[in-house]
Amino acid sequence: MDYIIGMDIGTTASKGVLYQENGKKIEEMSLPYPLIQEKVDQAEEDPQVIFDAVQKIIFDLSKRVSGKIKAISWSSQMHSLIGIGKDNRVLTNSITWADNRSSQLVAQAKENGLAQDIYQQTGMPPHPMAPVYKLLWIKEENPKLFAQVQKWIGIKEYIIWRLTGTIVTDTTMAAGTGLLNLHTLTWDRKLLDKIELDPEKLPNLAKPEYVVGKVEAEYVQKLGLNSETKIILGASDGYLSTIGVGVLDKKYFALNVGTSGAVRAIAPKAIVDSKNRFFCYPVDKSHYLLGGPVNNGGIVFEWARKTIFGPDQTAEDFINVAETVPAGSNGLIFHPYLGGERAPIWNAQARGSFIGLSRNHTKPQMARSVLEGIVFNLLGAARGLREKIGEPEALRVTGGFVRSDFVRQLIADIFNLPVVVIKNDQSGTLAAMFLAQLSLNEEDSLDKIVKEIDNSKVYFPNPKNVQVYHDIIPIYREVENDLDQSYDKIAQFQKKYPKLFE
Repeated sequence: MDYIIGMDIGTTASKGVLYQENGKKIEEMSLPYPLIQEKVDQAEEDPQVIFDAVQKIIFDLSKRVSGKIKAISWSSQMHSLIGIGKDNRVLTNSITWADNRSSQLVAQAKENGLAQDIYQQTGMPPHPMAPVYKLLWIKEENPKLFAQVQKWIGIKEYIIWRLTGTIVTDTTMAAGTGLLNLHTLTWDRKLLDKIELDPEKLPNLAKPEYVVGKVEAEYVQKLGLNSETKIILGASDGYLSTIGVGVLDKKYFALNVGTSGAVRAIAPKAIVDSKNRFFCYPVDKSHYLLGGPVNNGGIVFEWARKTIFGPDQTAEDFINVAETVPAGSNGLIFHPYLGGERAPIWNAQARGSFIGLSRNHTKPQMARSVLEGIVFNLLGAARGLREKIGEPEALRVTGGFVRSDFVRQLIADIFNLPVVVIKNDQSGTLAAMFLAQLSLNEEDSLDKIVKEIDNSKVYFPNPKNVQVYHDIIPIYREVENDLDQSYDKIAQFQKKYPKLFE
């Protein structure tokens, strides 16, 4: 029996899933790693630490089988940036999507029109998550480093380079840089000229199913592989987690909510929004990934559980209390912007708030309003998609945040759409495995991935709750707009007096 490993390089951990070549899941393994946050707005990772985690996962999975590992295929976090210098020396940590140190440059780009140019040409909304803004920030803050770097790559490219000696990226990862032209699917030369970046310092481009090559000799034995094991380029976690839940066109939207979250769809052509509400990332010239990523998913739920109830209370305890309150939380509104926000407001300085709080409100209302606020925000992230490509038939949902019946029903009521729960929570690695099958000519179309997806349950909107949310959501939006002009002032105050917030 031969096997395929699907790897997912996440922000907080890497996961590996061992599949039989027929697609049957055998084993999985996950290893966490720390985020480096020594300065305000910093969010970096040590690429060597991630590589070590990946090696251990591959070794542990490979030793559990007697057959061959035919291929390893990759899903990865987007928007990371690593600088490689002469003699293959790594000059930076992996600067992750969560790093906000380029916020001021994004603000300047909005004012001078560069941000709009970037969005129209590349589908990348104005936000410091994008490597294009990270590059501008490095160029301004550390010009010596900017000049020394010979190649700018992301974490997936780094891992594959270490294993094969080849630097290459796929279209979905390149799309997440803010440097890939939407229409030509090549690095945008006009944009590169504007930021004074030599295109030779960027990776070569290839399709996700591209066979990068074989694993270099030093890692074959070390990782328990064989000399014929192929490395498949793979794609972004955003794209793979979308097709991995059976969203292959605009018929459905994919909703994934773990620590962060996203609403995504697949469209047959490039679509950008005059209000910059969603990204548009090309896969190929007939498939475009559209969506809105949010910072504030399960991480806000965890904050609320610990802060409002205390660390000894479980997630189940929190939800049980929230269930005792009617829809709308008796008029208490929660804006979940505890870590700035990407979609739908694209403001890295955004801050959270309770609105409408009175003496009559207690923990149960606060608990439910937190959950509602997280979903209201996701609804906002989907608004532009619904306007541009139409209403989906249903949402196909995955992620740790959506494991309870109550939260699933909450989503159905707020979105006023059926919610289809997907059993497989490793949709990214499943899709990566299918890419490997395409590469090995064992499958001829990703459409067959739908057969491997199990729907566990469907939740339909409750008309009574739908009406309540129809009344309160406009108020949520109105307050959101009113607060927008104050976020920067609050953020600056917090930076001025940091000890108040330790």
